[in-house]
Amino acid sequence: MNPREIKLRAAILEELNNTPRTYLQPSAALFASLRLSVCPTPSDAEISDTMRRLEADALIHCEVDAIGVTKWCITGLGRAALKE
Repeated sequence: MNPREIKLRAAILEELNNTPRTYLQPSAALFASLRLSVCPTPSDAEISDTMRRLEADALIHCEVDAIGVTKWCITGLGRAALKE
């Protein structure tokens, strides 16, 4: 992993960790927050690729609601990884 991806992974986990546990954060809100907090601003493709890897590692989880909105949350493994 390159330093940029490590930084983006940490930012995603931190953002989702700060979301109340019973709340799933919509992708649009998560992407907007990451664009503001990570410098230089990551592209949508960078964010999406990193999120796919985090989901494959079971550090984050997504659900698609009835109207097709993708929402994200951090898992217990993600919280543990964030503390490392």
